Amino acid sequence: GPAWSIGSTSPNQLRGSQQKAKDERRSSKGKRSGSDGKHSPRRQGERPDRRQGKKSGSTTPRRGPPSKEERPFHEISFYPTPETFKALAGNLRETGRTYELFALAGIILAKPERFLVRANLPKDAAAKGKALCVSKTDGLVFDSAEEVIAHLITKHPEQLYKVEEEEVEPPSGNFPAINRCGMTRAWLGPPNYHRYAEIIREHHTTNLGDVPFGRFEAKIETIREPEAATAWLEEMRTARKYVLKVHKGDVSETFDSLEALRKHLALHKASELVQSSVKAEFPGRLLDDLPAGRLKDDIWQTLERQRRFPLETALALQGRFRTAKFHQFKRGKKGIAFVSHVKRRRRLPGETFSPSIEALLTFVESNPLVEKGLLAEKYLGITAENRESTESSEAIRCLARDLHWLVGEGYVTEYSDGRLETRPPLAASERTAKKKETKEKEGGETVIEAEPETPTAEPGGDASIESAVLEKNPSPDEASPQL
Repeated sequence: GPAWSIGSTSPNQLRGSQQKAKDERRSSKGKRSGSDGKHSPRRQGERPDRRQGKKSGSTTPRRGPPSKEERPFHEISFYPTPETFKALAGNLRETGRTYELFALAGIILAKPERFLVRANLPKDAAAKGKALCVSKTDGLVFDSAEEVIAHLITKHPEQLYKVEEEEVEPPSGNFPAINRCGMTRAWLGPPNYHRYAEIIREHHTTNLGDVPFGRFEAKIETIREPEAATAWLEEMRTARKYVLKVHKGDVSETFDSLEALRKHLALHKASELVQSSVKAEFPGRLLDDLPAGRLKDDIWQTLERQRRFPLETALALQGRFRTAKFHQFKRGKKGIAFVSHVKRRRRLPGETFSPSIEALLTFVESNPLVEKGLLAEKYLGITAENRESTESSEAIRCLARDLHWLVGEGYVTEYSDGRLETRPPLAASERTAKKKETKEKEGGETVIEAEPETPTAEPGGDASIESAVLEKNPSPDEASPQL
């Protein structure tokens, strides 16, 4: 600075202070551009170097690889209900159609009421003493006995207790504010009442069991009018008593609140209502009633994965079909598994049929995977214009009978999408080997055959498979219009 700003400072002191300032600037400059190549942080007010930002890349932090799907803690599997499997098996027996095994598994997994859920605890958790708590009333699975009792009080109160009312004296005191439920418009009571917490819990359990408690609590209104206190006191003249139905002997137990009833059930009646096990099974239609938690998350996660690729469910379904004496085979490059009630047969050398059946079988052999609905046009030459004539109707009925016989005997395979296929005829040398192999096999055993690759396209699925399997199909005579 100038000399006049220094005041009485001597020239030597001035030179010393100036030299010291120069040394500090040099040292700071050396720190900014040292041999290590590191730059000091940007000073306040200094513009950033845009070229440096381009070299170093964007300042947005890079995202790491997507996290893998967390493996479920419980071992979950799905099986068809007896009613669903009976409907599937009955349809396959009645129609003789052949369905892809994965397509049938997809039909079962499409709706929760069609399958059973089986949950198992892992071995290490079972070794530590953990167990699943199963409700003996409806079969639902919970993590603790307290959750089972709370569920029974909310969903099955008629099996646990009955409610009796009696006249009592209303509470006395000064109640300037009365709370009211914003959903049911029922009076809950003043916040300074000693039973207020018990009353709102009981009201939520009795009337709003499907609503989360936090949402119910957020809807509570406060009314500061004398009429509100009068209306609440009038309701309190009637008290509820809860009489327990689950008791031994002729002595009935009565409780003043649901909370007291719940505590009594948890302490003294848990063994009569809850069963502990490391594995449990319940119908899929009860999934919505299952409480939120790890078990429910694992079930939905496994269900979504199985709906994308139902391998485990298809294997379980394969065992059920094998027990029911159904026939299974694989075909194509990918080895897709198919299920049918009719065992497929190959035409033997020298085997002859009636003229109409012989002609139809020869046509299907020369036209692989022809659609059943196009047989009338491609095989008989009947178009939409001359379909209504008497001669055409009789020819279509005869075609339906012949096709039904060929499908029932196994010479023609009818897939779920309506396509038809035959196996290659059996040569004379293969016939002798086939007879010898048949004698060596045990009777009644189901064998999954591997079909040789064919140049024709594989029969695909159809969007109407589900309705075709679970609904009754017409008889061959009634099916003639479909041809």
